[in-house]
Amino acid sequence: MDEVKKEKFGFRNSILKDIFDENNIEYITNIWCVTCRWNINKNKNTRYLVIFEGNYNEEYKNILEYINPNITVINVKFKEEEQKIEVYNMRTAKTGELTYEKFKNRIIQLTDCKFINSYAKGSYHSTPLSRFFREYMGKGFALTDIDFYITKNKMFIEEKNFFKKGEFGYLGQGQCFSFKEVLNDIFFNSKILIICVSNNEFIIGNLNNIDCNEIECIDGWGKMVPFKMKKISLKELLEFLKK
Repeated sequence: MDEVKKEKFGFRNSILKDIFDENNIEYITNIWCVTCRWNINKNKNTRYLVIFEGNYNEEYKNILEYINPNITVINVKFKEEEQKIEVYNMRTAKTGELTYEKFKNRIIQLTDCKFINSYAKGSYHSTPLSRFFREYMGKGFALTDIDFYITKNKMFIEEKNFFKKGEFGYLGQGQCFSFKEVLNDIFFNSKILIICVSNNEFIIGNLNNIDCNEIECIDGWGKMVPFKMKKISLKELLEFLKK
């Protein structure tokens, strides 16, 4: 269902990114939410970590006021050949360089979580942080990102290209629950808009109106959450984002 859209720190085949760039809509990408599994840590003030990946931008500071103040927020830059990571704590302004092993242990400590042994090979098309989590962090954690954060109106946007008869969009049930956690526990006063793009049509759904427990089983994809969508024009989309 989901095409591979990210390669290193850019997007592949992202129609929305091109639209945002052409129309001077400011956005941030590579914001990741680390979550300790519910059965290990149920405390919303300790089970999360927010990570900005890539070069640090001073504009990121403006987002801190919308993030649960109990949650640590860091910026990371990977040196994959050396297996080291430059870490900047955005709340305390402290910096440091950690090995992969020390970074893993620091994440476990910050999220009051546990390491549960598991291994999966990270994709070349993923970002360094995504590869690190798949290969080093085991199955005690989940890693969630949303394609764009529109800074002007505090809105997340997830770009999809899978829908049915132009009427319903679909999310994986696990992704749906993860998105709900992002809004309920991590980012305050924000919202997530899901935009399906196909043949120059824009079909929009709002995560707030989606029930993650309503599922439909689709061959090859498993349990999916369908949700009603509304068609809008490019002009309407731009007007909405520039409010």
